[in-house]
Amino acid sequence: MTKVVITTVPFVDEDTPLAAPAVLKAALQARGIDCVGLDLNIDIYNKIQHDSRRPKFLNFFYRQRIDEEIVDDLIAMLDYYSCEILSHKPDIVALSLFSKECQPFTAWLCAVLRQTAPGLPIVIGGPGLETLENTLFKYPERLRRLGLIDAYITGDGEAALAEYALGNHDYPGINSTTWQPNADFGSLPMADFSDYRFFKYRYTLLPIVDSRGCVQNCEFCDVIAFWKRFQYRSAACIFNTMKHYIDNYGIYRFQFASSICNGNLKEFRKLMKLIADYNDSSSQEQQIHWVGSFIVRSANNHPEPLWQLIKKSNGFLLTGVESIIERVRIDLGKRFTNADLEHHLAMAKKYGIGTNLLFIAGYPTETEQEYEEAKQWFRDHQDYAGDPVQQVQITVPGILPGTRLEAKTNIDEFNAGKARRYAHAVELNEVIKSCGFTTRPFL
Repeated sequence: MTKVVITTVPFVDEDTPLAAPAVLKAALQARGIDCVGLDLNIDIYNKIQHDSRRPKFLNFFYRQRIDEEIVDDLIAMLDYYSCEILSHKPDIVALSLFSKECQPFTAWLCAVLRQTAPGLPIVIGGPGLETLENTLFKYPERLRRLGLIDAYITGDGEAALAEYALGNHDYPGINSTTWQPNADFGSLPMADFSDYRFFKYRYTLLPIVDSRGCVQNCEFCDVIAFWKRFQYRSAACIFNTMKHYIDNYGIYRFQFASSICNGNLKEFRKLMKLIADYNDSSSQEQQIHWVGSFIVRSANNHPEPLWQLIKKSNGFLLTGVESIIERVRIDLGKRFTNADLEHHLAMAKKYGIGTNLLFIAGYPTETEQEYEEAKQWFRDHQDYAGDPVQQVQITVPGILPGTRLEAKTNIDEFNAGKARRYAHAVELNEVIKSCGFTTRPFL
């Protein structure tokens, strides 16, 4: 029987389990394929988290710059990865790239595996394949031409990886920019985390892939470029998955591993009611908690009773605001007003629901005057610092291949403004901190 070993690769700056290996393991086992699903990224995260040389490691992962001081450590990381993978005696190795920061290490790891185990098929996949360079699929194609990998998989990997393991290398999505979405997303098997070492994580939140795609149309996001149709699991399916993980792993905390957890509002309300009722009949130690990416809606769509259910369900909201300037935000595809945002924050504060706010510092279509207005917004909303806003995460604007923003942007002009936008991000971050908000470091 063919045996596949799947693992995440660094670097993903998160200390919670990543979903892909567990999701793919379940899909392959359902097809009769032996599989091991590992999340080895956490080992690298733990190694560098409190290391004084952490900035040098991040320079390697983020910018492909190698400092002589960490060369031996990088070699040790590669050796550890290859030994862990090969200890399971795989017939196929599958590497899951969560983001572009996984690309440098992946290339080196493939080279090590080629030397250590010549002839062992290597397959890579995940959203990190297409985002390093401004040409779709240049990275995986180059690795394949160099002989470092045998195949790459784009789009939904559950069926494609299984087909590859069964010898069908012409299946859509294998070494191709076109792929075949899962016809029935809701029928996929529950992810299998039995190979994960939960003691290694600071926060053990089991990821649940509750949806794919998005109901919004943000011009900077590549999610809608890959998943043309929004797919979601029913409330009953998600809740049963939670109970299954509680029974099998004793874990009560979950993270919705999707772009949006309240995309289907009808199912979201049902899910909140199911969790709230479960929590009402459970001790505090055995209540469900969850974290999810959450879109702002109007008071009509998010009335106060729904906020009461979110509170009872112990929800924590990751709220993508992107731009505080209403005109800019609506134009880029986030169709909610500043009044809607005020309602969102007021309800979260009233019911003690923690939320993180995600912003893009100095969106490309913002004027200098609007950038000043964004700084003033934080000064005017200091009373939300810490309650309910636990953290403000800002990013520097970037352009992902295949997005509407790329199509409408003059790349030369955009690149010429990089230094100014970075300076804006640094300044805005300082203003936000001065207003009492906690911010997340950015590069």
